[in-house]
Amino acid sequence: MQTVGEILRTERLKRGLSIKNVESAISIRALYLDAIEEGNYSIIPGEVYLKGFIRNYATFLELNSQQIMKVYRESQERNQADSPAVTPVETIPAPPASSSGGIIKWFAIAIVVAGVVAGAVWWSSESQTPVAQPPSATSHPETASQQPASPSQSQSAVPDQPTANVSLTAIYHAQCWTKIVADDKEIYEGIPKSGDSLTWEATTKLIAKFGDAGAVELVYNGRPMGKLGGNGDVVVKNFTVNGITQ
Repeated sequence: MQTVGEILRTERLKRGLSIKNVESAISIRALYLDAIEEGNYSIIPGEVYLKGFIRNYATFLELNSQQIMKVYRESQERNQADSPAVTPVETIPAPPASSSGGIIKWFAIAIVVAGVVAGAVWWSSESQTPVAQPPSATSHPETASQQPASPSQSQSAVPDQPTANVSLTAIYHAQCWTKIVADDKEIYEGIPKSGDSLTWEATTKLIAKFGDAGAVELVYNGRPMGKLGGNGDVVVKNFTVNGITQ
């Protein structure tokens, strides 16, 4: 009779699938799929996981999962039936009643054995007794919550920085004299070269002046604007949060 692993492997090969194909399809590690096919169940962490993996594997291959699980249970029952019985521990025969010296000897041995067992039980109980831990500083969170904040903590907050709401990027295809005023403060004046790309930011308003509008392409707040004029045109634009004005 075929095992669960043999049935699954045969069907997988019939469909032309590799272990990696099945792993990607049902999200079960290839290590576990191999173990199921080989019948090496000890690799899989627990029988609950093992049964779930077998069902999912069988369902993926469009096999009858209930029938596959029946085969699995029957194989496990056979394995348990074939397991060798545990050999009982041999008992020590009692000494002959006719020998008084033997009785004394065995009585002494019994006393020694009882002492050893009692000592082992005492040691085991002592080793398992939990050691009392001193209360930690975190055991009373209400104490920390009731402490007033120190002046240094209350004064260490950093004020919010103004957010840049206007962004302008200029991409130059030729030399062009440029002047930029951000929030009423001049921040740039120069003649960038062809191939340069410059970006400026402002909180509320940015004024840009170009000596050759045909040489520059603009990107305003992430939106391409193209060229604002022809070659040689001098253009001045106001870029604000709400839009572009002259």
